[in-house]
Amino acid sequence: MSKKYLLLLPACLLAAGCVATQQDMLQMQSQMDDLNTSLTNMQKNQAELAVKMEDLTKNLNASSESMKDISTQMDRLTTRLDEIDVSMNKRVNAIGQTIRKQQEDVEASLLPAKIYNDAYNAFLNNNFDGAATGFKTYLSKFPAGETAEGAYFYLGESLYLKERWQDAALAYANVLEKFPRSARVPAARLKYAMALLKLPEDKKGEALKYLQSVIKDFPQSQEAKTAKDYITKLTPAPAKPAAPVKTPAKKAPPKKG
Repeated sequence: MSKKYLLLLPACLLAAGCVATQQDMLQMQSQMDDLNTSLTNMQKNQAELAVKMEDLTKNLNASSESMKDISTQMDRLTTRLDEIDVSMNKRVNAIGQTIRKQQEDVEASLLPAKIYNDAYNAFLNNNFDGAATGFKTYLSKFPAGETAEGAYFYLGESLYLKERWQDAALAYANVLEKFPRSARVPAARLKYAMALLKLPEDKKGEALKYLQSVIKDFPQSQEAKTAKDYITKLTPAPAKPAAPVKTPAKKAPPKKG
């Protein structure tokens, strides 16, 4: 190789190196531009994202406030429902108490009639012990009841038929004392007198007084007829006056001739 060519070789290598460096720079510049563009886009996206995040935060805050409002409204609604529930419970309890009171009133109004009717049915079926117990129960619970008069009278009847004369007389006496205008007075006087006549002690005088009062005050009654029969039995018939004794007539002395 000639000496001239050797001198040109470094210059060529240098020129070639410069060209390569310039291309690299251009390529690098292009990459830098791309990078800047990407960075700009990223910054733009980041800004948009920041705006979206801010909007989302606002929305979340608004949602949070809305949830608080909803929660407050729910609390108010729950409180109102509790108040309604309490009010309804009070009303239901009040209605229940009213119904129970009405039932008690109905039962209380029906109870006297039931006790009396049960006792009277026992009497009609010849269960005089059961009848006496029932009438006593009625009178102990309802001494001023609508059927107290009948209870006293049929108590006397039940006891009379059980031959409990003293108790029967007391029951009839209660009819006469407590219900002096009762339609049962004639029967009560008669039965009172009949019970007195059954007693071991002598009550004949008092019995006759009541029998006579039946005839006097209720002359047309069946009890008056029965009272007359009893008086007839109790009053002995007056003794017939003894016939005068005839003394024999004295004979006249014979005449002297």
